[in-house]
Amino acid sequence: MSFESLVQSLGLPGLFLGAMVEGEVATFLGGAMAHRGVFSFEAAALTATAGAVIADQAVFLVGRFARGWPLVQRVLSHRHAVRVSGMVERYPARTVLSLRFIYGARTVGLLLLGAKRIAWPTFAVLNLISVLVWAHLVTALGYGVALSLRRLLGDVPLHWHLIASIAVALAGLGLIGLWHRRRRKDNDSGDPV
Repeated sequence: MSFESLVQSLGLPGLFLGAMVEGEVATFLGGAMAHRGVFSFEAAALTATAGAVIADQAVFLVGRFARGWPLVQRVLSHRHAVRVSGMVERYPARTVLSLRFIYGARTVGLLLLGAKRIAWPTFAVLNLISVLVWAHLVTALGYGVALSLRRLLGDVPLHWHLIASIAVALAGLGLIGLWHRRRRKDNDSGDPV
């Protein structure tokens, strides 16, 4: 079963589960479905928040209590973890607030935050703030894309609307990825200072 069909068939519980497993796609679809009136915008954003916060807390607690496990050690010793580790050491509060917005760093960052002994209540409050902002932004993005597609395509069945919304989102993410890769390549090829 795909995330799209899970969210569509299960409604808010599907959005909750989808936000726990793969946050961005499920939350984006929640916004598109809110536009179509399946549920309200705020219900979609808050449901995604709940699922994402629970998932983040679980990963944080794995970092806290299972950091000696071989799989966790392997993740924490990866080269990307070394980069994120410096950020966690220098700016733990900023790291908690920004992890949701740094693609590819969330799991490693959450494990590191748990392993580095940031106080759990501090983490929980900052994470809730970050996820609330993130969920509302991604839900709004899904809502806005769905609104634009409805104006462009008219009334189409919900599943086609969701597929078109995902296609537009993936194209946008692809363009951002290309821009980021090109920017990184330009920075790497420059003369050292």
